[in-house]
Order: sequence, then structure tokens, then C-alpha cells
Amino acid sequence: MYIEVFLVGLLAGMSPGPDFFVVLCNSLRFGRHIGVATAIGIGSALMIHITYTVLGFAFLLHQHPALFRLVQGLGALYLFWLGYHAVKASVSELDLHMNKNTAAQPEKTAVKGFIEGFLCNALNPKATLFFLSVFSQFLSSGTQTWVGWVYGLEIVIAVALWFTLLSCLITNDRFKRLYQRYSYWFDRILGAVLIFFAFKIFVSFFV
Repeated sequence: MYIEVFLVGLLAGMSPGPDFFVVLCNSLRFGRHIGVATAIGIGSALMIHITYTVLGFAFLLHQHPALFRLVQGLGALYLFWLGYHAVKASVSELDLHMNKNTAAQPEKTAVKGFIEGFLCNALNPKATLFFLSVFSQFLSSGTQTWVGWVYGLEIVIAVALWFTLLSCLITNDRFKRLYQRYSYWFDRILGAVLIFFAFKIFVSFFV
């Protein structure tokens, strides 16, 4: 059972979503160190979802739709903010490129990368549904509480390891040279994807 839970967490992390694109964007634009910090932030935020799921807070979210909607709204706004700044940065870089201006790439600290990863995952309402579905499949009324914590930690490790590996893979020299050549297009696409996820969450308000 433990192996199955680990694989489910790994597959969930590998599926393209807001977390995936935030790690991708930060790794490509600011390097492996920032990408890994973002991955650790995502893994840390998962502990929030695990805590309220194990303790039964997920049930309260579904009993109070307004609270769930608030989390959805905050998550959508944050994704839009990340996507907007990625697109805005890429436009600036494109203008600089066309004007042959060689200004340095803006810096980002590991702490900021960690916070972005943390907030991206913590404010993602779909994480609630994910943990509800996983725990409902692998836990029963007779399961001891500590087993739920072990399952949750397995998912944290699986997701954090995957995003750390992703950051390392996409910052190898060959990929880095490709990104440096087409950085403004990469940033535009990644920013647009994050904005797409934000609008998708907003649309769910009216469906």
C-alpha cells in the first residue's frame, strides 16, 4: 500500500499544473538553485493539505462552500500575478533584445523562490480534492491516524523529489543554452499557461 501511495503522489506531481510551471519558470529564468528552492516550497505547502486532511479539516471546507470559494479566489489571483509578471518580464526582455541592450537578468533569492512555490501550492484548491480522493481510497475508519501521516509524508517526498529532479534536468548546459536563445518565448508561454490556470479557476466559480 505504501508503494501505491508513493506512486500516486509521484504521478500527481508529474502531471502538468500550476506547480509544474512555477518550478519550470523559476528554474529556467533564475537557475537550478532557485528552482530547487521552489520545489522545496511546494513540498512544504503540501504539509498544510496533509494536516487539515488528516485532522478532518477538508470536511469543513466542503461544509462551508464560501470558505472553499475564498481559497479558490486567492489561488487564482496568485497564479494570475505570477503569470502576469512572467509575461511582463518576457516582453521587457524581447524589447531589450531587439534594441541590442545587454542588461543583466534580474535576480531572485532562494527565499523568494521558496515562498512562490509555497503559496502556489498552498492556495491551490485542487490540492484539497486531490488529498481527499487519495485518502478516501487508502484510508478507512479502522486505519490508525499515524498511517495517514505516513501516507502524507510519502506524497510530500515524492512530489518534492520530482520537482527537484525537474529543476536539475532543465538547467543542464544544453537546455540552458536553448533557453538563453529563446528566453522571451519560453517566459511568455509559461506565463500564459499560469494565467490560463487562473482563468480556469475563475470560470469554475460560475459552473
